[in-house]
Amino acid sequence: MPVGVPTLSRGSASFLATLITALGLYFAVLAPPAHAAENFCGVTLQPYGQSGDRCYGASHHIYGVNLVTYERAGCVDIANGSNELLQSWQCVGASSGYEIQGIPNDGVNRKGVVRNNNLSFTGFFNAAEFCWTGC
Repeated sequence: MPVGVPTLSRGSASFLATLITALGLYFAVLAPPAHAAENFCGVTLQPYGQSGDRCYGASHHIYGVNLVTYERAGCVDIANGSNELLQSWQCVGASSGYEIQGIPNDGVNRKGVVRNNNLSFTGFFNAAEFCWTGC
């Protein structure tokens, strides 16, 4: 053995291996999930064109947004952090669902937007954002 090179005893090597394994498991548990979802909306929206006719999700790194309508027709879209719409509204009738998919994994935060598509009546709507990493 060269002079000045430290060696590990059998007990120290075992302790070091156990410590490395424990740290690996600790950080694996803390890692964010590959995909996650977060509900937003879940409210009654005013008729289209009135204040309160839409709801916005939180800004996340999303790959999809879904909409569930109940009493009224509704629409879903994607917005940037300034609430500017990024696509065309996708609309469905009452008691329906629709999902926007295929949003690129480019690190840009976006948010889902839902609106009531009925001109005369309020309606209850629900939606969820699906994130590349933890929402």
